[in-house]
Amino acid sequence: MLKFLLKPSLIAFLYCLFTINSLQAVEVSKLDEADVPVSSRAVPERNQALKKALEKVVIKNTGTARSLENSVIQAQLANPDALLSQYGYLEQNGQLLLKANFEHRRIVSLLRQAQLPVWGTQRPLTLFWVAMPSEGDTILLSDSSTLAERQEFSTFSDERGIPVLLPILDLDELMGINPNDVKGMFADIVASVSGRYQADFLALAAIDPAGNQVRYRLNLYTKATIDSLTPPLFSFNGSAENAAQAISAMMAALGDYYFTKYAIADTGTQVGASVTFVNIEKMTQVVEIEKYLKQLSAIKSATLTRIQGNTVTFSLDLFGSETDFERLLSLEPRISVVAPASSGEFSPMSSQLGKPVYQWRLP
Repeated sequence: MLKFLLKPSLIAFLYCLFTINSLQAVEVSKLDEADVPVSSRAVPERNQALKKALEKVVIKNTGTARSLENSVIQAQLANPDALLSQYGYLEQNGQLLLKANFEHRRIVSLLRQAQLPVWGTQRPLTLFWVAMPSEGDTILLSDSSTLAERQEFSTFSDERGIPVLLPILDLDELMGINPNDVKGMFADIVASVSGRYQADFLALAAIDPAGNQVRYRLNLYTKATIDSLTPPLFSFNGSAENAAQAISAMMAALGDYYFTKYAIADTGTQVGASVTFVNIEKMTQVVEIEKYLKQLSAIKSATLTRIQGNTVTFSLDLFGSETDFERLLSLEPRISVVAPASSGEFSPMSSQLGKPVYQWRLP
């Protein structure tokens, strides 16, 4: 299973893969399963573990723990078996785990019934630069670190379905950046050494000792052109008992931010729209586009309504707004926005002036 926080053994290969294919957003899989530590296979403990597993799945599909406060969700948590596909036990590092799989369509249906936004499988990739105390000094947390704080990133990323990268911290990076650049929130300097990572967002996190606790601060930026005056998209700060708890708090806040930005709620009204793709070379592209559209959390239904030359148009029925839908399209690495056709040619925008036209990239 590909971990959301990329493993050190894979980071170099995946860096090359990201660079070559310009991948950004990550397609997160296994949103319908969860592992829960148990001490035995006894029925009472199994029932509690299934409830906890369903809680984890609900959080992964919404992006926020606040979803568990919903009354419809609370009622369903009392009967997790109704949504269960299968479960089993495995042992990992001496710990017995219950692994539960739930039916995806029923999970989504539950969230819609609860009028909760649903976060789809395409999720933004965040590059985290973390300055933190270690053995009386301040260090940058690397992808290959064996510290507990690095594992905290990995665990939280898996449980929330939030894809995260940590820097390799090779010689080139260490010559271009130091912990004070991150502590000072100098996003332009950090961005200048982050070009190799094809992430969607850049996060700067500073953790400092404060007596028996630590203080933390998080600033989030789009990974685009950043200068010294670029304000953060999102900021979060606070105190915690230790660095691991600080990381957990920052990741939770990041999940809540992405939840408000990318999770799509049912407006309860009929929202119709259309989307046009040009430069279609093969019918397999049309099939891929239709399959992609139908799995998006923003779409109730998608119907192919027009084929003309190398242009196809789909009519859509949306859960949210067209802006929500277009925001999700921007996360798909196979999709790019193209300009309208030149004067005198058929233009799919002729009846929808101002709307973007897309291209589905071939592999």
